[in-house]
Amino acid sequence: MLTRRLVIAAASTAPLFIHDAFAADGDKNDKAAIVPPSIDELLKGAEVLDTALSPDGSRVAILIERLVKEKTEALVVFYDTSGKGDVAKPVRLGQMQVEQVEWANEDRLLIWTRMEKDPKGRPTGMDFYGEFIPIPVRRLVAIGADGADAVVLFNNQKGVLKRQFNLANVVDRMNTDPRRILMQIWDVKTECETLYLVDVYSGEAVFYERGSTFTDGWDTQNGVPVIRYDSNSRGTVVSVYARAPGEKDWKLYRKVRRNELKKLPDLDFVAPTPEPGVLLMLTTDEGADMPTIRRFDTKSMQVGEVFSQDAQRPIDGVFFDEAYNALSVSSVDDRTNHRFLDPKLAAHYKGLNNYFGNECNVRPFDVSRDHKRFIFHVSGPRHPGAFWLYDVEKKDLELLGESRPWLSPERLAPMKTLKVKTRDGQTITAYLSTPVIASDKPRPMVVLPHGGPEVRDTLDFDLFVQTFAAQGWLVLQPNFRGSGGYGKAFADSGRKHWGDLMQEDVEDAIAQVIASGAADPNKIAICGASYGGYAALMGAVRKPELYKAVVAIAGDADLVETLAFSRSEDGADSDTYAYWVKTIGDPKTDKAKLIAASPSERAAEIKAPVLLIHGTEDTIVTPKQSKIMAKALKAAGKPYELVEMKGVGHRDWSDDNWKMLLTKSVEHIRKGFA
Repeated sequence: MLTRRLVIAAASTAPLFIHDAFAADGDKNDKAAIVPPSIDELLKGAEVLDTALSPDGSRVAILIERLVKEKTEALVVFYDTSGKGDVAKPVRLGQMQVEQVEWANEDRLLIWTRMEKDPKGRPTGMDFYGEFIPIPVRRLVAIGADGADAVVLFNNQKGVLKRQFNLANVVDRMNTDPRRILMQIWDVKTECETLYLVDVYSGEAVFYERGSTFTDGWDTQNGVPVIRYDSNSRGTVVSVYARAPGEKDWKLYRKVRRNELKKLPDLDFVAPTPEPGVLLMLTTDEGADMPTIRRFDTKSMQVGEVFSQDAQRPIDGVFFDEAYNALSVSSVDDRTNHRFLDPKLAAHYKGLNNYFGNECNVRPFDVSRDHKRFIFHVSGPRHPGAFWLYDVEKKDLELLGESRPWLSPERLAPMKTLKVKTRDGQTITAYLSTPVIASDKPRPMVVLPHGGPEVRDTLDFDLFVQTFAAQGWLVLQPNFRGSGGYGKAFADSGRKHWGDLMQEDVEDAIAQVIASGAADPNKIAICGASYGGYAALMGAVRKPELYKAVVAIAGDADLVETLAFSRSEDGADSDTYAYWVKTIGDPKTDKAKLIAASPSERAAEIKAPVLLIHGTEDTIVTPKQSKIMAKALKAAGKPYELVEMKGVGHRDWSDDNWKMLLTKSVEHIRKGFA
């Protein structure tokens, strides 16, 4: 049986009490007094940002950030896992913003810091074609396990410290070299990504290796680069190079597509192995429906024997220890699951999932060298995230900290899985979130199709979902055909069906919820980003009487223009352009279908007011798409608003961007429901 204890840490001037996010509600909550979170509460920065377990498992570092008298203060709590003596020692870092922690070795802790203003209080950033773009300055600090002897890394490179915004990219912790780590920086002189060996005691950095003009980064084993990634200007076509330990020259292995989530869906090196030059690669075999993890040899550049496969669900990663021993293989169904390779650890993991009611994503986050202590990160629709320490021998579970304790489960909307029967007899999965305030009437509903489209939604915490549910609205997330995460055949079933079959699946999910009596058929809105933005616009074309408001964030509107943009930016012979031709349609043979599936060509059919939001520096979906849609809506005499986010790309939105997006979306939908 699992036991549970709470870690309670206190600093002399700023006490921290870490609450139990998973305690039963019982009678402590007056349901009538429950107040859903505001947008500001949802976006408020986390208090417990990160945790790290020392290699021998004897200590945990807990990174905390708090606002004290309108100034951000940070501290690290060093927690002794033995429970003896003064088990929790807080070390105040002062007025700074922090991001994460990691042990460089048993004695030195790395702390990632962020500064958004210079010493004179001026915002950090750069001028970009007459616009000032805020850019935070990131630095890496190493301190002793007692909080003393702090050094800023790269302190011997004064010019680099002065010029660089980001000096916090650790490529390899180099477990075989306790004194040094491998870091990557952008060399402004050569305009290349460059590797440096950095001493975590002195902070001194020494040049190690330079990439090409196109290099994004490297995969390494014990400080030896074995895979290098070079990409085009948009980052959508990646050349993957391999080099075995001891070799000098890089060899091109493959050119592959990078998706909007910045992942390589066609191959992904998910873990190193203890064998030099051998990695574990996630790939889908010819004719297979589900991906497989195989061994890859950088010397022969051959894909070898199967390490793991699952015929029922897509596997997507490997959790491994500091010696590169694989401990578990992860897969995603409705929730994230880990199949531990050691049956004893598998039994412990099953017990942990049972403890959390089999309703959360329980992810291994860190592990001691002897595998006796783990940190797990736990999240779910009503749990924004918490770190838990688990002692395998004692079966002892301790809450290290919640990221946002003010977002207690009873304030957040629960999410349930729906099995939706489509009009052609198939079954798809959707998720329905219900506001916490009770109602005996059908509710307004916001439909939230995901981006990609070859990704999927899962049962987890979502900002858009909780924002909309807090307004008293149902939120529906359909995993329509063409989504990822269900195998190759399911993804392929959406190819060239953006304007029909994929839209029908969304419509069928809506119809099922309306038929159940949960949703008010007169108050339906649709909102999405990227492909989801396209789906929102096309949904309004197909069902003009259904939707009362439409929000399209960075969405495609003209599919012929989408393909032309990819062809011009990625190249007519690129994997990326070939993928989009296969997925959307061929402009040579499918042009009529592409035009019919383009919302901008059918703007006159839309009745609901449309809100268009787009970043001006979006390189994935060109901002021209929203301008085309705005022009078409204006010509058709339809109500619309176009909001441009200056200097903003496709993703990686700032808190200010998020607040604007959520606030504008809520206001727009509320007006539509009025």
